[in-house]
Amino acid sequence: MNLQVSHYTSRWAPMSVFLASLFFSMPCLVHAETPISGESTQVAQNTFGPMQPVLRTQPVLPTRRPDTALAYPNNPVSINLPVPKPELEDVFPISTATVSEMIRRQTGLNAVDEVQLSLRAGEGIGALLRRGGYDSKKITAAVNAIAGKASLRRLQIGTKFQITDKGFRFIAKPGRDLYVIQHPDSGWLALTALRPIDRYVSFFQGAVEGSIYKSAMAAGVSESAYTEYVRVMGFSVDFQREIRTGDRFELLYETERDGIDGQRIGGRLHYAGLVLSDRSLGFFRYDEADDVVGWYDQEGNSAARTLIRTPITGARLSSSFGKRKHPVSGFNAMHKGVDFAAPLGTPIIAAGSGVIRESGWKGSFGRYIRIKHNATYDTAYAHMKSIAPQIRVGKYVKQGEVIGFVGSTGRSTGAHLHYEIMVNNRQVNPMTVSLPTGERIDIQHLEAFKKTVAKIDKEVLSRGTVRFAGADNIKITK
Repeated sequence: MNLQVSHYTSRWAPMSVFLASLFFSMPCLVHAETPISGESTQVAQNTFGPMQPVLRTQPVLPTRRPDTALAYPNNPVSINLPVPKPELEDVFPISTATVSEMIRRQTGLNAVDEVQLSLRAGEGIGALLRRGGYDSKKITAAVNAIAGKASLRRLQIGTKFQITDKGFRFIAKPGRDLYVIQHPDSGWLALTALRPIDRYVSFFQGAVEGSIYKSAMAAGVSESAYTEYVRVMGFSVDFQREIRTGDRFELLYETERDGIDGQRIGGRLHYAGLVLSDRSLGFFRYDEADDVVGWYDQEGNSAARTLIRTPITGARLSSSFGKRKHPVSGFNAMHKGVDFAAPLGTPIIAAGSGVIRESGWKGSFGRYIRIKHNATYDTAYAHMKSIAPQIRVGKYVKQGEVIGFVGSTGRSTGAHLHYEIMVNNRQVNPMTVSLPTGERIDIQHLEAFKKTVAKIDKEVLSRGTVRFAGADNIKITK
């Protein structure tokens, strides 16, 4: 084996010498290549063996696009993040019980002769202040101080002013007072302050005797609370047919009152419950955003439905879906909707969100509206006294928005609403049709919603009362 190798080497030695000499006679080829690693040393010293390549060429690969993150400096960079919106309480002071008290806080002086005056019809603030004892110079300075703080043109007749010799105040907008004060050093200044709000939570429950409306009023439920209760429950309950004597209702309602004069300024329903003969319903309010309110059962299922079965409050079901003797013609015919008898002018709401498909006079239907809610569902409303001014073909309306008012136009014997639900353009019974349920609460809100439910349960239990609907696991321990 050694002899063969030696013979092989000796045979090709002259050729290797020839190639080497040929190679070095072309120096430009050597310098045309980019050296790879340490092989440039071998070329410079001419120390390569006959079986070792002098050059190793590689294909030129495209350069990888650099990471944009590496283009930034390594040193920390100062970034100005948006400042969180401050709470109103951190921006404005709280209103005082009297004007004199605020003047004393701002100036250290005592004010006297506090009087209360109300803005009269056709009267401006100047005339009112003159009635309060201010001269023209004082009035001009005070009004100039108000500029940019409140719109004096929007003051309502009856707006109350509390006036002293050193300043006055009035409610510039709901929940906010504007104090106009004469400071001994800086002259007249205008100061906005928040009126204190007292919140009262009330839990109502009772049994239905006769009508649920009268029973709720007898239990102390306010009109506004009951209206909201019906709106929430209206998705799941037909108030005309399903409510029976002995059924039980429940409401947890928060009332807001002005902390200075005690006037009611608002309220909201937090829980609505109803125990029927065949089932129990309980829905909790959850504020998903500043202007988005959802209603869900204890498991997070929405109370909302695609459509409301009864798009009118306080009405009586006067005619059902199906064959009947027509009250005007006297002939037996198919009644393709339901009729709700109600006082003339009662508001009619959109049963669901959608686009106005028809609006105007339609033969025997009188004033008529048809709404397309999606590819499957339409609703129609007939015999209206008038159509709400904002309604027109092509307009998008939200569920619960007032679209018209009860009347007796067209072929009608009295004030009522004729209401239809259409599935794929075919009328169905609004009282029995299966309607799609709303969506579950978003997973990102579920934990916060559960805390809301627990808070409401705690509020009810603290009163020594148990909720009937949707809370079978709650027990009274005291």
